[in-house]
Amino acid sequence: MTHPLEDDLFHLLPVPALRWPAHAPTHACPNHAYTRAFHPAGLPAPVTTWADGTHHTRLLTPSGDRRVCRLHLSTLPNTDRLLLIEDVHTYHLDPVTQLPTRDALLGDAAQTHGVTTLAALRLPTLRDHRQHLGDAPVDRALRHIARDLEQAAQRWSASAYHVGPHEFVLLSPHPLTPAGLAPLLRRAAQHLSALGRQPDICTGLADAPYDGRTLADLLAAAQDRAGTPSQPRGPLGLLRRLLRPAPTRHASLAL
Repeated sequence: MTHPLEDDLFHLLPVPALRWPAHAPTHACPNHAYTRAFHPAGLPAPVTTWADGTHHTRLLTPSGDRRVCRLHLSTLPNTDRLLLIEDVHTYHLDPVTQLPTRDALLGDAAQTHGVTTLAALRLPTLRDHRQHLGDAPVDRALRHIARDLEQAAQRWSASAYHVGPHEFVLLSPHPLTPAGLAPLLRRAAQHLSALGRQPDICTGLADAPYDGRTLADLLAAAQDRAGTPSQPRGPLGLLRRLLRPAPTRHASLAL
């Protein structure tokens, strides 16, 4: 049994923390900082199977936000397991849209998550519009699209990412369908139309386990369906090469 003083110190830690006692390895004990910062059911289920070390994942807050966090997991001398949580969300936000970036997705890609559907959203290039209109209106359109994606992600208990200049990703624990995404695509098209741009937005959906059981497989399938080239130069192409996905053959969903 743990000494009462150790219990007091654990609960008074200034950072969010969880402890799994050796006599109850599946029962997580939160400290006060964790209870204030995160939802009781916000921790990914597989965390108890992770090895000691540093991990990244998204944690649910009481307000419904999904924060990018760095998790430090260790086994104590008495064989209790201790998890210290560092909120690194602000370090992984795109400066324009304030959505988590490719780095945040790379952190999530290192883990196995309960993702049911992955949606890859590819916008047309806006480089010419930046040259002719300036950065302000283009950035404003991207912020509007990101806001709509984030609001939809909250409704679906999903996670939204801005992974490239014109590329977004949604990870959802629930099935997503073309019909369900259609209103989101229409709003994005309206924001692009305000720039005088043809709204040729492509979206690829990938479902688990049909398209794969890992995030890497789902990402590859969604990119293929969105019409992403097999070896693009952009951030998603780098991520895909890092994850070494297998090729897929599916039709694309386009607006």
